[in-house]
Amino acid sequence: MPSTSDFVKKLYKMLEDTSFAHVVSWGPHGDCFVVKDMNEFTKTILPRMFKHSNFASFVRQLNKYDFHKVKNTDDNTFGEHSWTFRHPDFHADRRDALENIKRKVPAARKSTSHHGGRNSSPSPSSSTVEALQNQIERMARAQDEMTAHIRNLEVNYQNVLNEMVCFQRNMAQQDGLMQNLISYFLQLENVVDSSSSRQQV
Repeated sequence: MPSTSDFVKKLYKMLEDTSFAHVVSWGPHGDCFVVKDMNEFTKTILPRMFKHSNFASFVRQLNKYDFHKVKNTDDNTFGEHSWTFRHPDFHADRRDALENIKRKVPAARKSTSHHGGRNSSPSPSSSTVEALQNQIERMARAQDEMTAHIRNLEVNYQNVLNEMVCFQRNMAQQDGLMQNLISYFLQLENVVDSSSSRQQV
C-alpha cells in the first residue's frame, strides 16, 4: 500500500487483527466496519492503534477521508449502540483499492468567472486549514477532559454528601444514647434520694 495514507493503513490493519474482533470488525459483507463497543474501543484500541483515546476525534478523521456513518436499522446485529462506517473503496477483500481513499481537499474557492477575476476572496492555505483543524481537535479533547473532570467532581460531591448523612445519623444516635444515660442517672439519683429519706425517718 505505497500510496495509501497512514490513517487508512492503520484502519485496515486494525480490522485484520482478529484479537480486536469482539470490539471492532468488518461488517457481514466486508463492505463496512463496525465499532461494537465504543467504550472498550476508546479505552484499549484507539491508544494502541492511533495514539489517542478520543472517539470524536477518530470519527472526525474518518469524515475527512469521506467515510460515512451508516444509520442503524431495526435488525442491527451488533446492537443499537454500535457504530457502522462505510467507504465505497474500503472492503475487506480489496486491499488494492485503499490507495483510492484520499483525504478530502478543502472546498476550493468559487470560480472567479462571475467577477471577471476581481473581488474574489482568496482561499486559505492548506497549512492554515490544517492548523485550524488541529486547534479544533485540541479544543474537542480539552472539552472531553473537562467533561470527565466535572463528572469526577460530581461523584466526589455525592460521596461527601453521603458521608455527611452518615455523620449526622451517627451524631443523632450518640445524642439519643446520651439522653438515655442522663435519664438513667437521674432515675438512679431519685432512687438513692428516696432511700436516704426513708432511712432518716
